[in-house]
Amino acid sequence: MNGQLRYQAGKASQLGNRRSNQDRCALIDSDGVLLLVLGDGMGGHPRGEMAAQILIDTCRLELERASRPITDPAAFLNGALKEAHDAIRFYGLQHTPPIDPRTTAVVALIQEGMVHWVHAGDSRFYLFRNGELLARTRDHSYVERLHQQGILSREELENHPHRNYVTRCLGGNGSLPQANAARRILAPGDRLLLCSDGLWGSLDEELMIDALFSTMTPEEAATALAAEAAQTAYPDSDNVTLLILRVDALPVPLQAAPATVERQPDQDLDRAIAELQNAIENFDPKP
Repeated sequence: MNGQLRYQAGKASQLGNRRSNQDRCALIDSDGVLLLVLGDGMGGHPRGEMAAQILIDTCRLELERASRPITDPAAFLNGALKEAHDAIRFYGLQHTPPIDPRTTAVVALIQEGMVHWVHAGDSRFYLFRNGELLARTRDHSYVERLHQQGILSREELENHPHRNYVTRCLGGNGSLPQANAARRILAPGDRLLLCSDGLWGSLDEELMIDALFSTMTPEEAATALAAEAAQTAYPDSDNVTLLILRVDALPVPLQAAPATVERQPDQDLDRAIAELQNAIENFDPKP
């Protein structure tokens, strides 16, 4: 339980057909603020697992330092990614010779009945409502860029041999570009999913939805989905890591007011503006 937010959560991580698991994830519940973090250490660079762990540790530390509630969630999330990026680079420079660990990142912050999220790379955030996809991140990858330019169709993107070539990550050379943080007002029954490409690269969204909205607990659903993804992709299965959160109840101030209570016009206007802005930020016309 997080204040008056009631939820159930579950996570799972499978090795797949790999020598080591470089994925990391965590759920951090602190004084009315909930932080979900997932990183997929990049195997083409040394110590990817340390880069992913530094992401987790940095986000935990930044949340501990922050005042509650967080007044600017977008700035907080971008700040946490930048701190993790700098810490990963510093870690690499301490080696002789220097190394270049890297990781993807996806981070979601929940407070006061809203979820805010940012990402770097091809680890994803999904928001499902009433058995349907409501929002998800768009990968920072070579093939996603070609899709946005109209060069690749969605079907060609999903089967492209270079679909895992990311164009943004934590670690590596240079500074980290600021991400466009997105947000949504939550509703009871919503399902949130953070996952590495080992999951979404092997399973379609319909199968995810079936598991998330089944009678299984989030822990059982996470375990089942991770096992299914690893088995489906075998013998080329990657590390598979996911974190599921089911919203059971929201803080009272953000739930629907009784019909007998008169709402203030400016409150309705603020809510409408927020919903419109969220819709614009997450608009994704299907091909």
